[in-house]
Amino acid sequence: MKKRRNLKVDTKKESFLVLFIVYIFYLVFMIFVNNKTLVTDNKIFQYVFIFRIHRWILSFPIIYYFIKTYKKYKYFKTDERLNIRNFSIYFALAFWVGNISHILTTLTFKFKEQTTLVEEPLYIDIIMTLCVAPILEEMVFRGVIMNNLKKYGIKTAIIVNSILFGVSHSNINMIIPAILTGIIFSYIAYKYSLKYSILLHFLLNTLTKISQVVIFSKIEILIVSIGLFFIFLVIFLLIFLVIGLAKEQYKEMFSILKLDIEDRKSLVTFIKNNLLYLLVILVIVISNLLFNYKLF
Repeated sequence: MKKRRNLKVDTKKESFLVLFIVYIFYLVFMIFVNNKTLVTDNKIFQYVFIFRIHRWILSFPIIYYFIKTYKKYKYFKTDERLNIRNFSIYFALAFWVGNISHILTTLTFKFKEQTTLVEEPLYIDIIMTLCVAPILEEMVFRGVIMNNLKKYGIKTAIIVNSILFGVSHSNINMIIPAILTGIIFSYIAYKYSLKYSILLHFLLNTLTKISQVVIFSKIEILIVSIGLFFIFLVIFLLIFLVIGLAKEQYKEMFSILKLDIEDRKSLVTFIKNNLLYLLVILVIVISNLLFNYKLF
């Protein structure tokens, strides 16, 4: 992977982290919702929550920053074309890493989340999960955050943006899977293009949502049909995972987690430069765990 630039110029705080703090402030909003602090039977509030207007408002500053810096960073520039075969190999890794880590997290840590007091229509959830989340989250994390952190070295940029991606999830069982799949998304966006990480993110979310919708529908023939499809898909992705491992196609990606002395210095420099911002983010994340999951 490419070496980082000289860190002597990297002594100022990263202002884009302020935009990220605004972006994840919805976690604080959820604390008030789940703990009955807000009047959830108010019609205006219900519409704000159901259509996630609060998320749009909080996301606007960092979306604006993405648009403003589009020419500078060329977010959708394709550095190397990703063919269908190689895409399938990376898709297989993301699928297995995401699902296995989610299963292990759920079985190991039995968290009991508070029930949300305002029910969201299924069609809104589908639209947000399939259409909005992959684009918005890739713009924020693999677009804005990762590109701004490249001056600390690509390994630091990938690791930091993936951790921030994980802790931005309100569902505690998704934090670890999101961090791990975030590393894969980051590698794809860095080596190939942001458009490929968006597509990969979209496909993973689609598979998750299809299974949820089918189970919710309770239509027997649909459950059987989708069940057969998933059996075929699991076999298909297992084959491509084995191919990727056998051909050592994941070797460069796995090397991201191997930090040499220079990488560790870069990471420490980033933390020192942005300690205050990171503490604010930590307080927001811990508050979410404290009030919504009663962990402490």
